[in-house]
Order: sequence, then structure tokens, then C-alpha cells
Amino acid sequence: MIQRQLPPWARIDHPVLRYIIGSEPEGSRQRTYSRWIFVLVVSVVVAVVGYAIGSQFFAEDLFEKPISEALMLMLFWPIFAIQIILSISALAMTVGVIGEEKRRQTWDHLRTTTEGASLAIRARWSAVVFYRLRSPMIIVMLARVVLIGAMLYDLTAFRGDYLNNLTVNITPELPLPVAVMLLALTMTASFLLPFTSVGFDAAVGLLVSTVVQQRVYVTLVQIALISVRVAIILGLLLGVTQFRTGGLELSNVNLWLLLFAFAALGDWSLSILHLGYFGAVVWIDVEYSILIGAALLVFVFVQTLITDGLLALAVRRAERRE
Repeated sequence: MIQRQLPPWARIDHPVLRYIIGSEPEGSRQRTYSRWIFVLVVSVVVAVVGYAIGSQFFAEDLFEKPISEALMLMLFWPIFAIQIILSISALAMTVGVIGEEKRRQTWDHLRTTTEGASLAIRARWSAVVFYRLRSPMIIVMLARVVLIGAMLYDLTAFRGDYLNNLTVNITPELPLPVAVMLLALTMTASFLLPFTSVGFDAAVGLLVSTVVQQRVYVTLVQIALISVRVAIILGLLLGVTQFRTGGLELSNVNLWLLLFAFAALGDWSLSILHLGYFGAVVWIDVEYSILIGAALLVFVFVQTLITDGLLALAVRRAERRE
């Protein structure tokens, strides 16, 4: 059913996509079971590693903490690391694809199909976003499901009046229905950001592949792009960490922008799913921070439009260079 919702060039039975990922139409039941077993095992490892890191860092049993806080401490750092790897992988898998196809003398074959360059570029993007990075993406999304479940459980505290208590002393003052709507927008943005962010990184890589095609330069560009991407993430993480420890003095506007940038470009709104901190502390300390979730959803749509524009530009460049 999901396959039918995708455009033709993103479906597994499309000949160009099948050529790119080197597989037949969707595999046997055994391969499907194996993939889910792999995801399950890695998810358990992530939780165990997160528990070990959290317990050592906080020098106490995480299970003595509220469930939402314990889950965030267990899951945040492993999932944050997986998300960085996803971003790096999306760039690394796409930066040199056209040059590699030309060295294998298969680029001309791809371009001879109907709308050749367009299909080759978009199918390559789909292969990376929907198929090759599918397993780590499932783990990232499973973590979000768990954290959102914990958030919804938190909302039942104080006889269901927890959210109302959180919004009493914030700016702007909002009626409870509006706060509920903003919280729903936050959860939606958190679900969509991993897909749009990985898609954006893959589109950037494909655009670069139409410009740089010699292997030595491709390697240098890969290193440069990955270094810049990681530097942005770690820089934003450092800023947010200093804010949380009280070591950062910025105006309210700059703090809002820092939190928004980290949620959009850093942890893909993962930390926002912890109401015990974000709702109880950030909403009070940073004015209008309750609106970050809505702003992130706008960012998701803008990032999607930019990604589509980058793919269209990559197609035009690929056609014009030949």
C-alpha cells in the first residue's frame, strides 16, 4: 500500500530504481523477517547502551526517575549518534554517484531511458532515502514512537491537568486547546524531520555530483561537506548544552533561534519530546518557545520544497553537461 503512494520512480518495481539498488522486486518473506530481526536487535542494543551511558553519567539508577525522563536519558545519545550517521551516509552515498556511473560506463545507458537524467537522479535519491537507509531510519522512528508515548503518558499526570500547569507562567499566555494543538504540531514535526533532513542531505549530494565528478575531487568534497555538517550539529549541541547548564547568556530572540536551529538541524526535534524539561523549563525561561514546534513544521515544508528544487536543479545540470 505504501508503494502505491510513492511516485513511479520511487517504487521498487521501477526498472531504473531496481537497477540502482541491484535487487529484484520486494524480497522474500525470509528477507523481511531478517530485516525486522536486525532492527529489533539494534533497538535493544541502543536501549542498553543508552541505559549504561545515562546511569554512569548521572550516577544513579535511571528507573528511579520518571518514565519519560528515563527514556529520554536512555535513548537520546544513541539516537542522536544514529541521526548523525544517517546525515553523513546520505551525503556520502550521493556525492560521487554520477562520476562513478560514468567510470563504469553506465551513465549513458541510464540516460537513454525516457526522461533519463531525471529518472536516474530521482531514483538514486529514492534508493538512498527510502531503501538503503531504511533500517536505521526505522530505529530513529521507533525511538520517537516510544518518546511520544511517554509524553502522552506525562499528560495524564495531575489528573490530566499537567499541560495546563505547564502553560500557566509562559509567554504568550495560551488557552489549553491552543497548547494542545501546538503540542500536536510539535509531535508531527518530530516525525517528519528525519525524512526531510535525510532527503535534503541526499539532494545536496546529488547536486554536487553533477558539478564534481573526478574521484580525487569527489573525495575532497565529501570530506568537506561531512565536516561542515558535523561541525554545525556539534556547534549547535554545544550551544544548547551551555544554555541548559546556565553558562550561556543571550537575548531571548537569540536563545529562541538557537533552540529552533538545534531542533531543525541538530537533533531533529528529538529533545523537544521531553515535556519534563522542555515544557517545564524552556517554555518558562524562553518566551514564545512553545511556538517552536509550529515553526518546525513550517521548516519541514520549506525544507521539502528546497529539496525538490535541488533535485530539479541537479536534473537540469546533468542534462546540460551531456
